[in-house]
Amino acid sequence: MGRQVKERYVFDVLTSEDSHVANANNRTSNGRRSRTARQPSPGERMLGDFTRSLGEVLIDITALEVNTMVVERITGNKFVAWDVYRELFQIDESWEDAEHIHASLRDRYLDLRRDLELDYVLLICDPNSELFDPTTQSRGVSQQERLQILRDAKAPIDSTNTQLPNPLAVDNADELHKVQQLLNNSRFSRILRKMNELKAGLDNRNRALLRMQHLHPGMSEAEHSQAIATDIIYAQTVIQLDGDVINRYSQEILEHPQRDLILDIHRNSVTAGEEQWRELLGFILDLAQKAFSQVGNALAGGRKRR
Repeated sequence: MGRQVKERYVFDVLTSEDSHVANANNRTSNGRRSRTARQPSPGERMLGDFTRSLGEVLIDITALEVNTMVVERITGNKFVAWDVYRELFQIDESWEDAEHIHASLRDRYLDLRRDLELDYVLLICDPNSELFDPTTQSRGVSQQERLQILRDAKAPIDSTNTQLPNPLAVDNADELHKVQQLLNNSRFSRILRKMNELKAGLDNRNRALLRMQHLHPGMSEAEHSQAIATDIIYAQTVIQLDGDVINRYSQEILEHPQRDLILDIHRNSVTAGEEQWRELLGFILDLAQKAFSQVGNALAGGRKRR
């Protein structure tokens, strides 16, 4: 049995930079000096950095999602950001041909690659992102057109139609440096982890479909898909911070011979996941409260000395 637990959260957090108002004026002609913009102190910069980091963490923990699925096998592969990014970057129609991707999964692989591109474009267009590219403001129209193209399932997606830095350009130091910067970004790293999970599920299903195709060459593609009972999410529970609880059950669970066992495993997973989730929320909120208190005291002490 494979159990997959995902946690997703959304919080809006104001950074300390949002609270600063600068009054910057130049020296007037009569020699009168007006107040100039005050640069944030080290303590204020530290508070801003901490708030941004906290906001990124809170983005991922405002809801709990528990999915229960039966998988053919569980691998012990470790997450290596560079390898995962390189594998996802290569996905296009020619890659699918070379990797012998089953026809029923080809669009899903391309959608995964398209989602990676879309997330990257959104990051470089976001002024609050570490990856923000100021030049995107001057070419905002082209970026909007690019986003619209990415939302089109028929839009071409390959190494020539991409804004992602190329991890395959081993002779281009600048390009490889961009890749390293991208992989060091915490927001993109979280996106990459989730996509790695999705791709692993697709890879498992593709192997099972190809094996079924080899053993039963007379069956149609639809019959191959129906015969594979693994990598299906049989039960899903989403618990949100506002108290909403959403339960979804796949139709296949109704006729599954191990239905009661699967549902029992799912219930236990939800209980365990909810306990861990609440403990994590409490820990982070307590940590934030203590940190803000200490930084606030430090800032107050600095103002008194001035």
